[in-house]
Amino acid sequence: MNVLTTKPSPLSTMVVLLIICILSFYALHFPHSSSPSSASRNMETVFLSTSSNSTISTYLRALTLHPHLAGTKPASDTTSYVLNHFLSLGLEAHTASYATLLSFPVRSSLSARFGDGSAASLPLSEAADTWREGFERGHVMRGIGDPLTPGWGGVEGGERLGLEDSEVLKRFPKIPSMPLSAEVADTILSSLGGVSVPLEWRSTLKSKVRHVGPGPTMLNFTYQGEMKVATIQNVFAVIKGSEEPDRHVLLGNHRDAWTYGAVDPSSGTAALLDIARRFSVLLGLGWKPRRTIILCSWDAEEFGMVGSTEWVEQNLINLGSKAVAYLNVDCAVQGPGFFVGSTPQLDNLILEVMKKVKDPDSEGVSLYENWAAGGGGNNIQRLSGVDSDFAPFVQHAGVPSIDMYYGRDFPVYHTAFDSYNWMAEYGDPFFHRHVAVTGVWGLLALHLADDCILPFNYLSYANELQLYKNMLSNLVDQQISLHPLTTSIQEFASAAKEADDELKKLRLQETEGCSVDMKKRALNDRLMLAEKGFLDADGLQGRQWFKHLVFGPSNDHERLNFFPGVSDSITTSNGFSERERVARIQHEIWRVARAIRRAASALTGEFT
Repeated sequence: MNVLTTKPSPLSTMVVLLIICILSFYALHFPHSSSPSSASRNMETVFLSTSSNSTISTYLRALTLHPHLAGTKPASDTTSYVLNHFLSLGLEAHTASYATLLSFPVRSSLSARFGDGSAASLPLSEAADTWREGFERGHVMRGIGDPLTPGWGGVEGGERLGLEDSEVLKRFPKIPSMPLSAEVADTILSSLGGVSVPLEWRSTLKSKVRHVGPGPTMLNFTYQGEMKVATIQNVFAVIKGSEEPDRHVLLGNHRDAWTYGAVDPSSGTAALLDIARRFSVLLGLGWKPRRTIILCSWDAEEFGMVGSTEWVEQNLINLGSKAVAYLNVDCAVQGPGFFVGSTPQLDNLILEVMKKVKDPDSEGVSLYENWAAGGGGNNIQRLSGVDSDFAPFVQHAGVPSIDMYYGRDFPVYHTAFDSYNWMAEYGDPFFHRHVAVTGVWGLLALHLADDCILPFNYLSYANELQLYKNMLSNLVDQQISLHPLTTSIQEFASAAKEADDELKKLRLQETEGCSVDMKKRALNDRLMLAEKGFLDADGLQGRQWFKHLVFGPSNDHERLNFFPGVSDSITTSNGFSERERVARIQHEIWRVARAIRRAASALTGEFT
């Protein structure tokens, strides 16, 4: 087994100390000698130079000593660990608690009676000798957030629905389910008769699996679960902005895990703790961010983004007017290959930051070079899924957001083998990928917190919307008019061009000290608030909580991962008359067109 043995070399440590000493000298003796842009570059240099894979490894080992499912004592211990880490660095830190409905297994068993008359009790826990396929835990609740407080934060003394309320009951399926290991599933499947295995299944199943039933094997399945209200805790560290303290850049990762959670989510938590450590170094050198930075450690994500959703719902008004962006990392490292998703106005910033971070798997090249060579430049993903804590920020609050991670999939996902040892042997033996993610995450935050003019580019958004319109034209028939989309996207593109021209002009007028003037403040507000235009108060049909009409979950995500309302109307209108079908789809197209116009209006900042 490869274990982490590397630490910063004496030479690299001396280099870092030398940089810090030089910057400290200049900060003390020549406080106005550098332009704002060069000062920012100096902070970026220090941030990257103070990386430490061994420190991240230490954090990860401490976080993964025990399984820490939300609502349990070990989860409370990780809360204390993260909070104490923030406080030990001299950061302002606090917790926010919520009483939420969580579901826990109490007792389960599975036995089989085979066609030859034999019987066996089938194991429901992993064997200790191998991690190959373990069994995957997960929740089955529909939607996200606490079922007892749909649409509002579950604060102490607040309104809660009853456990038997119809709105609560419909969040949970009535048919019980149980995860199995691949080996147990294979034992069952290989004993079945009946119809043959479909062709598309055969490449993923063992060769002896030939049939899918019915019979002759009979299963005896028992399950007892417990739904109870448990206290969860989000942890926050706040670094107040020096010039625009009422504008906030948020970095978030969830803390709870189904088991030990080395990959999911503790690799991201370890990265967040290291960002806190590095920011404390910058603060010690006299750095103060222009805007406020909040480091967010969410609880109960595994039960449906509960911690982040409750907080977003509770703080919706302030997020609407004060949140610059949300930067999410869930599983920081799962394996090789860098992946990133975002709302499109942040695309250019992502690319620029990736050029400044070393690729952890290739010598002498940037992360961007390897990523672009593999087609990554055309593959920034979009945030339509409901699979991490960015969902409430984008799809409910309309906050510009980024999500990033290393490695597409990993074989120990949500199993008892998602441990520190697995990470040290297979996922990231020398923790260099952790360092890369931390570098990108932190530099994104520094730009968004310190740049005088927010580094947003809505021309990218306009291009993306045009692409979506073109793709949609191939899916709808000629009875459906896309003219509303065409004209609204043209308006948005024009507003984006005006904003970009204004941005370039104002950047040329930057003066020493980066003083806040009203033109820059007004432009920043328009850049920040434009994303809110894509929200619709009525939300998606039948799923009102999801407000974003460009990015959000659709009923047919494989076909269309944008314009979720339009996608739903296409896939759910088959039972209607042709006239009704066309009207339903056309109405959703009009809704998207109005949303795009609202965003264009927010960008121009002008009344009609």
